[in-house]
Amino acid sequence: MKKCNEFLSQDEWKAYVRATVPPEDIAFTISMGLTDTYREFYQIRSQPFPERFSSAIKRISALAEPERTKELDGLNDSIMGDAIRFLMTAAGVSTESEPMYEFTPRGTIEGLQEHLRTKNPYFALWTHYQDNVAGGEGSPEWRDYVVKTMGVGADQEIDFALLVSEMGRCLELYHQRDMLLPKHFYFQIWFLYRSNGPERNAMTRALVQELVEGLEPCGSA
Repeated sequence: MKKCNEFLSQDEWKAYVRATVPPEDIAFTISMGLTDTYREFYQIRSQPFPERFSSAIKRISALAEPERTKELDGLNDSIMGDAIRFLMTAAGVSTESEPMYEFTPRGTIEGLQEHLRTKNPYFALWTHYQDNVAGGEGSPEWRDYVVKTMGVGADQEIDFALLVSEMGRCLELYHQRDMLLPKHFYFQIWFLYRSNGPERNAMTRALVQELVEGLEPCGSA
């Protein structure tokens, strides 16, 4: 079975899962796809996947639905937290410090978007495309625009820019729906531009999947 990192978007991955696995296994397969993305992060960093997580996955996999998927979703949150702390330490960012987290859902998103526009060049590229390029006569598709901007051979940079745009679309939906962005997502997105290397793409891919799942009603996966 293919892995989620073989697809260009979360929607393509989920469509593949729905067409490939039995209906009763769809939710768990999608959650396990996120788990596998976190495994990829540790592999890229040449770090062993923590044994406590491996043991938990083995135990959870033997459960029946819906407990199986519910517990795996909770475990994925724990794995994400561990990975975030690892990235922050590697970037020299104190885990005791944190950016401003607003009191309202929309205020939180707006502050985060403004930060990304000024600090994350990939997010700035996407917003420039949206505001000044898209919709014009003969304007290129977003992917073509990224490829032209990044240049031939910059595959990791291109992939990251595309992932950042997916993340940006999710943030727009959270804002439109007045949904509270979980603090661990906020924290990760804030520091995302300070990470580098292939693990950055793995973490962003996992983040996008988590954001998409948060936008969908329970059980719709």
